[in-house]
Amino acid sequence: MIIFLAVISAFYLASVLLLLRGLLSLPKTGDPANLNFSVVIAAHNEENNIGACLDSILAQNMPPDRLEIIVVNDRSTDRTAEVVLEYISQHRNISLINIERTPPGLSPKKYAVSKGIEASKGEIIVFTDADCRVPERWLDTIDRSFTPETGLVQGITCYERPPAMNSLFFGLQAVDFLSHGIVAAAGIGAGMPINSNANNMAFRRSAFVECGGYGKSAGKVVSGDDDLLMQRIWKSGKWKIRYMADLKGAVTTAPADSVRSVFEQRKRWGSKTVHYNVMQVLFLSCIFLFYLAIPVTLLCGFFNPWYFSAAVLMLFIKIAGEMVLMIPGSRIFGKQELRRYILPGSIIQLPMVLMAVFFGVFGKFNWKGREFSRTVSSQE
Repeated sequence: MIIFLAVISAFYLASVLLLLRGLLSLPKTGDPANLNFSVVIAAHNEENNIGACLDSILAQNMPPDRLEIIVVNDRSTDRTAEVVLEYISQHRNISLINIERTPPGLSPKKYAVSKGIEASKGEIIVFTDADCRVPERWLDTIDRSFTPETGLVQGITCYERPPAMNSLFFGLQAVDFLSHGIVAAAGIGAGMPINSNANNMAFRRSAFVECGGYGKSAGKVVSGDDDLLMQRIWKSGKWKIRYMADLKGAVTTAPADSVRSVFEQRKRWGSKTVHYNVMQVLFLSCIFLFYLAIPVTLLCGFFNPWYFSAAVLMLFIKIAGEMVLMIPGSRIFGKQELRRYILPGSIIQLPMVLMAVFFGVFGKFNWKGREFSRTVSSQE
């Protein structure tokens, strides 16, 4: 038992150092590539958000002839389509695709964005969500991030605090979300892409086609329209993955509005991890074992007091490791004000991760008003 705890603790520390090296080696944006862009937005009941999202995209410092915007109305029952049609009447580079039904056995989100990709014409496909806001130089910064060998660019996404949200609830949620983004950036920088975020992601059409899109098996996974695609492009061996660590291209989105919504979201994120590439699954499994060993060791302390000390030491290692990543990462992401939430957030994250992964993989989660398992059956 002692040897096992020492080994997984050493693995955790080595992982932190690997990720730190990747985080500190992120490249800067280069010269303009003058690419053409197709922004694809999947929208399900987003009548209150889609207008502001489109306004922010239309405000880009880019000629309209290099940009098209495709909104995929994914089975909405509100006025999402009507709002988009109002924009279409004023802007020729916006189009709308209506989806009435998702075919059985396919993820609704992946099916929706795939339809958007099929209808697009740009060399670069860009994803964001209907509840996001993008800065004026978003696409220009993405353009400067693509090199000839780059197949996919992942950018920064951070939470923006709603005026009525409690500051502590927002801070704890925001620092957890920030940690996911920092790990994504560090993994890409280290040459082992782990996770991604479709709120701010761009990829070459040719890379998408060459890797077979989402693939047959991945198309059944409810979540993962970001992580699984990034890993497929990376696994092809032809294309490089790049992280856009430039705040001029950072996207903002709204946090979950309740503790329950946060947990449902984290379960959804946890549900896709077992479908990652083998290397990423092994890596994350070892991290998960380290996390799991902390409460298990604490329980063992009731039978042997030595384990209490071991559990405290492992918790210290976890927090210290996260500090090592989060402090420079918060600077890169421009979120230094969230540093005061790192310590309490790290403690809360431990049971959250363990429960979210377990229930996400073996249970169900709610998303967009529907209940899902991690994969869609052929009858759904």
